[in-house]
Amino acid sequence: MKTTSKTALIATLAITGAFTAGFATGPASAQDRPYRGPFAFDFRYDASELSTLEGAQNMLARLQSVVAAHCGDAPMLTSEERYAVKKCVKRTMSQSIDKFSSTTVAQAFQSRADG
Repeated sequence: MKTTSKTALIATLAITGAFTAGFATGPASAQDRPYRGPFAFDFRYDASELSTLEGAQNMLARLQSVVAAHCGDAPMLTSEERYAVKKCVKRTMSQSIDKFSSTTVAQAFQSRADG
């Protein structure tokens, strides 16, 4: 009986130690994530979305969601990680807007940036 109690105690201590070590290290930071390279512009949209300001704004909202995921946006980020994600989204969105070659999209993007 004593052997079983010692084994259970050792197992409990090992599991507790593993949990403690896991929580102490915290989540992987944005700096630990591998560089994913530039945003691969694989985004589907209908050309008719580019003809109106409202359509372009809706398309940009979808694009921003995809870009945010590419940049690593997640619910549980530190303030430094959140800053890095916002910076990545802003840079990637600006670069992506040029690829549309549309004044309507550029105008919609500017109106989003202005507030």
